[in-house]
Amino acid sequence: MKYLALTILPLCIALAASGAEHRFYAVESEGDSIAEGIESTVHVDKRGNVETVTLRLRNTRHTPFQPVKAGLKLGVDTYMDTYPEWYGKFFPTLAVCEPDHFYGYMQSPEGKVKAVVCADPIASWSLDYNLGYQDPMPHWFWGHRIECLNLDMLCRGPLPDHNPRLWKLEPGEERTWTVKLIDLDGADNFEETVHRYTGAPVIAMERTSCAPGDLLTVDILGHAPEVDIEGKNLGLKKVGTDRWRGTYRANDAGVKNIEVVDGERKAHGTLVVRHPWRETMSLARRAVQRYKQKPTSHVESWYGFHTAFDAARIMPEPGIDSVLNKRFGMIVGKVFDLETGEPKEWKWRIQNVSSTIGMLADRYLVYGNTADLDLGERLADYLIGCQRGDGAYMNGNTDYTSVIYPAKSLLEFADAERAAGRKKQAARIEKSARRAIERLAEVDGNLETEGQLTYEDGMVSCSALQLGELALRSKNPKDRKRLTDAMLKLLDGHDCLTQLRVPDGRRRGGTMRFWEAQYDVFMLPNMISSPHGWSAWRAYATYYAYLLTGEERWLRETFDAASAFAALLDHRTGDLSWAFVVDPYVRARQVSEPDTNHSADDDTYGNPHPELYPNREIIIGEQYMPMIADWQTIVSSDNDVHECFKFIAEAVLCNAFIIERPDGSIAAYNCRVNRLDNTLHVKANEPQMTTLYTNLHTPYKVNFGGDIKKVHLITDNDSVKFEVVQPWLSR
Repeated sequence: MKYLALTILPLCIALAASGAEHRFYAVESEGDSIAEGIESTVHVDKRGNVETVTLRLRNTRHTPFQPVKAGLKLGVDTYMDTYPEWYGKFFPTLAVCEPDHFYGYMQSPEGKVKAVVCADPIASWSLDYNLGYQDPMPHWFWGHRIECLNLDMLCRGPLPDHNPRLWKLEPGEERTWTVKLIDLDGADNFEETVHRYTGAPVIAMERTSCAPGDLLTVDILGHAPEVDIEGKNLGLKKVGTDRWRGTYRANDAGVKNIEVVDGERKAHGTLVVRHPWRETMSLARRAVQRYKQKPTSHVESWYGFHTAFDAARIMPEPGIDSVLNKRFGMIVGKVFDLETGEPKEWKWRIQNVSSTIGMLADRYLVYGNTADLDLGERLADYLIGCQRGDGAYMNGNTDYTSVIYPAKSLLEFADAERAAGRKKQAARIEKSARRAIERLAEVDGNLETEGQLTYEDGMVSCSALQLGELALRSKNPKDRKRLTDAMLKLLDGHDCLTQLRVPDGRRRGGTMRFWEAQYDVFMLPNMISSPHGWSAWRAYATYYAYLLTGEERWLRETFDAASAFAALLDHRTGDLSWAFVVDPYVRARQVSEPDTNHSADDDTYGNPHPELYPNREIIIGEQYMPMIADWQTIVSSDNDVHECFKFIAEAVLCNAFIIERPDGSIAAYNCRVNRLDNTLHVKANEPQMTTLYTNLHTPYKVNFGGDIKKVHLITDNDSVKFEVVQPWLSR
């Protein structure tokens, strides 16, 4: 047992050191952390796997204590800066404030979990980040490491509706909060743990998304809970000790609010009923035009052309397609020397080169112009010239193989070369990509990334997806299994950076990025953007994991993530959001005016710092953040959101899936299944869905678009292959 007394003491600064103490803190105004006249005690009791931390605050002032925020800095080591030490650090994966309690968890890449629960209401939560990355004072860019998770017992707000309103202590008032940190072997029993220690209802949803007409199972842990979804009571049946189950039939598309009441306790969540993928993709293509693609130092400024060309290939609209195609030609001509394939500026950003190679592949598949392949080869020569002997694509002394996914882009380009009958050229490109991916398998997690090194979302997910991509292409069963195992190992570690248990369909499958706002939408400080465009990198990996293993978990994660991505689009207005900000309360500053010295057609370079431009203070909390590319003329990276739609085009726009579960039932994704005797009649949800992946153990006949075939799951030396049925038209 440990007792800490902090009597009328000011705030202590956050420490990045391992084993730091739990500490009281307060921020009374911007830049002022003094909490004079506030008695605070922190009592710590550790018994078994449960650490109980009690914070007592008493206001001895003659005036109210009304801080911007005040609470408890948790002394859990979150500072991920070196390999392999970062495997033992804890990432703050989930934090949720309910009206009368708090829950969340912290997870390490090696799979250890600390549940963080409090039966008392907590106003908000926040994170401390390292400072001083890149530019010198006074214009710092925020760093890429988390120093501390804060439980903000008091917060001035404004806050999301479900957060409790706790923002002051009156003179003489005293309050106590009891927080429990519970060590778990994994996250499987997390919801049960929250219910046990808070007595509050907990929403447990295996899936957070579905299509209209689908049935969605909602489990509630509680004593006698009642559930309301969009004004309708969801009838519940008791299915176990303190576990209740209801079935929701989705009618119309949209985000649906879930409200749970159990006695005096409440919980909330959302589910997403997705619009047709075809409609989503059509709106995303229009967003490519509305939110300007720009010739800049960052490929994220013109990343929307992946969306444009994928949409043009699958569902052409000649009018807008021709406009976007012309703009792509203009941008490429400004960024690259078309004769040599070299970037004109910022040559070290090799991800600009590799991603444009992928766009040229997409463009060729639409228009069939071999000049795109010729240019792509010149760009590939430049990229391969940056390849080290061991296969790594290098920017100076840094391995950039996991910055976006250069090897995947080259493999996509090789496919286009092969489609054009250019087998020799395809083989050369593919050889380079295979060497790079094999290097990712060899380093076994000792990865490098752009900027400040940390256990970084994209570094891990881009490695995993490229390993999966090569595994799918490998004909040798041993190679396939070796690469698959390497991918799955990375995905297991990456779980700590992903929203896998949040009962919110807007966020499920989003990855926890927190330094992007300053670059993408010119906004400070750090905040968690999830889903973000780069969240799609994990989604590629989970899609490949399903195709390689046949485990439904991966397909379920893929569809939940895709649905969260699609919800970034307002399907009524066509407005596109850059990302969803998870934090409940951020005092931010954002650039508020365009750069009048440039137009969106000008080539611009660099990382513009928000404080160098006219800006405004805004309060952000659990909300979608708008794009700025529709009005900002200079370098902005918010068009990286289009990675989400590139992924949708590859994984779910044209594909349907059926799975035979262990109990013999048939699960369907993107289709409807009717079983008659030994025949499964499968109808795709949308006309462009021309590929059916079957995962069956029983030798059914399958009728898909009138084409009847006997299909089954084929297992060969622990590798999984799917027989693919293609009906009335080809991709």
